[in-house]
Amino acid sequence: MAVNSVGANGITIQELTDILSEVTSGLQSIYGSAINVNPNSPDGQMIHLFSQAKLDVLEMILQVATSFDPDQATGVLLDQRCAINNLARDAGTYTRQLVTVTVSQAVTLQGLDLYPTDPYTVADSTGNQYQLVTTHVFSGADNASLVFQAATMGAVSSAQNTITVPVTVLAGVTSVNNPLAVTTVGTSEESDILFRIRRANAVALSSSGWYGSILAAVYAVSGVDQVKVFENDTGSTNGYGMLAKSIWVIVNGGTDAAVAQAIYSKRPACVGQKGSVSVNVTQQDGTTFAVLFDRPTAENLYFKATLSAITGALDKVWIAAQVLAQFGTSYAINQAADTASIIAYIKSIAPNASVSVEGVSTDGTNWYPVVTPTGVNYRFTIPDAAHIAIS
Repeated sequence: MAVNSVGANGITIQELTDILSEVTSGLQSIYGSAINVNPNSPDGQMIHLFSQAKLDVLEMILQVATSFDPDQATGVLLDQRCAINNLARDAGTYTRQLVTVTVSQAVTLQGLDLYPTDPYTVADSTGNQYQLVTTHVFSGADNASLVFQAATMGAVSSAQNTITVPVTVLAGVTSVNNPLAVTTVGTSEESDILFRIRRANAVALSSSGWYGSILAAVYAVSGVDQVKVFENDTGSTNGYGMLAKSIWVIVNGGTDAAVAQAIYSKRPACVGQKGSVSVNVTQQDGTTFAVLFDRPTAENLYFKATLSAITGALDKVWIAAQVLAQFGTSYAINQAADTASIIAYIKSIAPNASVSVEGVSTDGTNWYPVVTPTGVNYRFTIPDAAHIAIS
């Protein structure tokens, strides 16, 4: 038997058969199993009334809950949900038609501009009604071609010479007719289904441009922890060796196939690519497209420092192991390495340490306060404890 619950998959409610069984069991537990609960009995009818009432309440709760999802909301609630995405339903328009009105005496025809007063209304032979848009005053016997608007929104239309029925009866009006074709045909209000489709397409657009889109798409690939995207929008090769009008994506982690698919889904059209990794992605027409990107090149980093205990003693082997664990694989692609960050970390784990003669290096011979990777596609790593010299 289904139960009413709220879980990861949303709200679950009972069906009518479940409710009937539940109510029936409850009454039988009070009055005994011998009571007549057949649908044509008084008790059976009462059980059905109670069960249907409960089902109505449950369905209303379910409808309220699902109305928060733009893909399920309807009517005014759908308008409210889509307003969050700055989208409004395309409003319908009204058909407008010129109608010739002939009068035999002075008479005033009230229009929609005098709302809420009822406007002068005419109709065609099939019952489509049209209302006068602007109030018109006849000073005597005359005729005039006046603009009327369909009373119903949408693609209402009437053939020529068919709007001949005066719905509003006024003394002095002798005839109405539409000798000309419709001026403007109205359009229906955007339906819920079309509005949902337009919203889905709108929020699927990359609001942050291709650069942010590629970053987001590649970062979404399982296992990816670092992404760099470069663009050469000039007309010549740049300092990174990128050809004119090209992009270069450098990714750490994730499978080649998944990364390539992510890049392909967001790449700008008609631009070149740079990269040593090439993966063929199958396009919708069955052809393949080669997506290029690079993996970061690991560059060894060395660190040295002399530590002295301000008070007590220092476990320098342990400190070196902690530095390796903290910085060994933490550097981002093209991120500079500096001694200040490592020293700050050492002070945080060993407050009684006095640090001197510190430096970072790419060759273990020449030491500096800061070093930068060889290229933008390089990434510093400290491979083992041998690259950390703490004395």
